[in-house]
Amino acid sequence: MLNLVHAKTFLAVLSERGFRAAARDLKLSPSTVVEHIKQLEEDLAAPLLLRRRGIVEPTYQGAAFAPLARAMLDTAERSRTVIAQAPLRIAASSNVGTYLLQSMLASFQATDPCSVDLWIGPNPGAADRLASGTVDVALMEWWSDRPGFCGHTWRKEPLVVILAPGHPWAARDAIEPGELASQPLLGGEAGTGTITLLRKELGQLTDGLMAIGGFGNTEAVKRAVRAGRGVSLVVAAAVTDEVRAGQLVALRLKNIELVKELKIISPIGLPDAAPAARFVAHVLRDACPN
Repeated sequence: MLNLVHAKTFLAVLSERGFRAAARDLKLSPSTVVEHIKQLEEDLAAPLLLRRRGIVEPTYQGAAFAPLARAMLDTAERSRTVIAQAPLRIAASSNVGTYLLQSMLASFQATDPCSVDLWIGPNPGAADRLASGTVDVALMEWWSDRPGFCGHTWRKEPLVVILAPGHPWAARDAIEPGELASQPLLGGEAGTGTITLLRKELGQLTDGLMAIGGFGNTEAVKRAVRAGRGVSLVVAAAVTDEVRAGQLVALRLKNIELVKELKIISPIGLPDAAPAARFVAHVLRDACPN
């Protein structure tokens, strides 16, 4: 297979009409230039250069190859440009994409101004897009460890119980886990894994929960809680503004810590210079886990 570096060296020798001058131009040793030409001639099974009175000139085969070598290098350069202009495709689960990703993405693009194609939706949809190659990287609330991908925990986000300011629990700092069974528990988006996490931490206590789904996203849940329809468990980052404004109250559960480990997932073997790899490195370096 023809080597682009060898083709570039060949053109430099033609342009400079000598091996030593080409070596200076390419910042290579003369012996390296000679070796490049030797390997290229072996690949093409033909002599490409000859020396006449101290000047290097192309053979008949070398003259025929020169425009092809230029076309190879031009195609390689155009390929790099096309790939470099392609957007970084990111998928994020709803809560991550809505409440945590935007500022992090802004800080990434401030130092690495590549274009971004962003999809935000349910966690299973983000996982499917990553697995099918529709996106380059995904940030999610859980990951099923599919083969061919590597995942990192980039943030541990606590869950809090939210309720309306007029709720009987509003003056408290925390509630007992068993008290959740006395209230309608309004669900969030499908696939977030909140009930799974509750079941893991609370065991049989979850059997008595009055879970109500169908809201589609956390914003709808927050509106329903503010209207007094029940309580909910959400990631703390989702209600920062409402708690600060006095529109919602956030409580912790006594003697238990509910935490979601947020994941960033990318294909195994990404080149370090790929936009997705640069974004993963930025997230792991600059994100501030709780």
